[in-house]
Amino acid sequence: MSDGLDAPALQRVRIDLAYDGTPFYGFARQRERPTVQGALEGALHRLIGQDVVVTCAGRTDRGVHSMGQVVHLDVNVDQDQGRRFARRVDEHPERERFRLDRLVGDAITIWRIASVDLTFDARFSATQRRYRYVVVDGPTIDPRRRNQVWHVGEPLALRAMQQGAKHLIGDHDFASFCRKAAGRHTRRRIDHITVARAAPGEIHVRLSGPAFCHQQVRSIVGCLVEVGRDTHDPAWMAEVLAAADRSVAARVAPPHGLILEEVVYGRRSDRTGPRGSRARLPGSG
Repeated sequence: MSDGLDAPALQRVRIDLAYDGTPFYGFARQRERPTVQGALEGALHRLIGQDVVVTCAGRTDRGVHSMGQVVHLDVNVDQDQGRRFARRVDEHPERERFRLDRLVGDAITIWRIASVDLTFDARFSATQRRYRYVVVDGPTIDPRRRNQVWHVGEPLALRAMQQGAKHLIGDHDFASFCRKAAGRHTRRRIDHITVARAAPGEIHVRLSGPAFCHQQVRSIVGCLVEVGRDTHDPAWMAEVLAAADRSVAARVAPPHGLILEEVVYGRRSDRTGPRGSRARLPGSG
């Protein structure tokens, strides 16, 4: 039975962005604490003149960074302000990107803003999520990078870490590496994982797959570092995986070394990437 009220006409908008996670208590909105979602929704309210809610491709924890986050929001175009905003996005997307970029603050960069079909969902339309974790195993570190890397301060055995990582590729129950969440399963698929020395004293761990559970990447890196320290041999990674027991894994790597690099969608044109004026995440090259 109808209540006599028509649903508002909506226009969906996609935003690609990057952020330095240092000043934020994660992505998700929290009362009286700075978050990426809070900053973005506040800026959008000033820009559009409407309260909006953004949906992201993947929530990040406190201190975690991103170079390729994607969000979507729905604008009520039955209202004059929403209709004018939607028209500006269609006709002058770069101008609107610049305006939003000025409003969100220095810790966030807006790469792109565009109208999309209502079937697009930043979270559920994603086919791949790609992460990079940076470990510095040299004796010293550039102080400007302390909030972008994990400085372990001792040489790690790269070859052993590479061998250990191979045990995780494929579809598995990653219960040993995931923080428990009520009602959520821990079966995930890792399509690619590489461990490489990007520079003297610096190791990059890259992982990609359709989805990751809470703290999975950081827990994997924490275990790989223990293998690199020769605390365990590479085959230990398979033992941890098979145990499906969180207590057997090593300490979770700290959040500030982790970067959500890219979210991939079905068509090549839907891939994220830097299309704006600059990034504000030091040491992310």
